[in-house]
Amino acid sequence: MKNLLFMMAILGLGSCTQTVKEKVKVSDLKDTATVLSPGIEPQTDNNREKIISEIKKFRSAMTTKNKTEILSFFDFPLADSMVNFFEVDSLFDRKRKTNGGEITKEMFSGSFNRIYEMTDMLEFNNLFADVNLGLLRNQDQIKNEKRPPNDGCYYIYIIAIKNDLVYFQYGTNSSDEYRKTHPDEEEVCDEYAQMWTFIFDGEKLKFLTHRIAG
Repeated sequence: MKNLLFMMAILGLGSCTQTVKEKVKVSDLKDTATVLSPGIEPQTDNNREKIISEIKKFRSAMTTKNKTEILSFFDFPLADSMVNFFEVDSLFDRKRKTNGGEITKEMFSGSFNRIYEMTDMLEFNNLFADVNLGLLRNQDQIKNEKRPPNDGCYYIYIIAIKNDLVYFQYGTNSSDEYRKTHPDEEEVCDEYAQMWTFIFDGEKLKFLTHRIAG
């Protein structure tokens, strides 16, 4: 797929609780930058500073893989429609079915390593690497692209704020440069995107939705 376009699933929409149970095609998603209008200044109230402070706490939890701290950003139980966790493990899946789709804190905690692995949470380390979160005081989005030499993929990382919503994205796209030098290779990159949406409730950053595209 030549042009991989990313979007925050509910960015700019009034129905901020809209979720999707099934995986969606990456080609159906739009880039965050097309939704966050350029030139529009972010809100100047104290909420922005509080949100940045919460993002820093979240960064610390994720980069140290502190399960207790990570779980503190989630309000349990989670509705089945809030996450894209498929076939986690036999115990988790059985309890999920018994609970009518709800995910309890005990379930999430017990299968944390598997969820961490299947959602590529390790990529949060790359998302936060070399990022100056202070830039979010004056802009609504930070976007980084990493293009390793001789790699069929390039890697996209986005942090964005819109009002009280915070979006974290990471994913891959095919490298046009690599394609040019390897025209015989039909598929050079496993393209995908992980999108996590949080909401700031005035005091704390709280998980809202998780989506996978790919």
